[in-house]
Amino acid sequence: MNVSRFLKRLIAGDHVVGSSAASLRNVVVWLFIALVALFLTHPSSPASAFDAPVPWPAELGLDGSLGM
Repeated sequence: MNVSRFLKRLIAGDHVVGSSAASLRNVVVWLFIALVALFLTHPSSPASAFDAPVPWPAELGLDGSLGM
């Protein structure tokens, strides 16, 4: 199956007339996509020591506001 056809069917459904199952499936799929996006964009653990900025050597004179 072609990927673009799959995405079209996923978004628009199968065009079944009078079926609430297709719309329910669309709601479930979009909720799943939203949950995955939330988990991938929201960190679940506290910041680690590796997230801190790297200290610059004093000889470079880059401490503070970086010359601004």
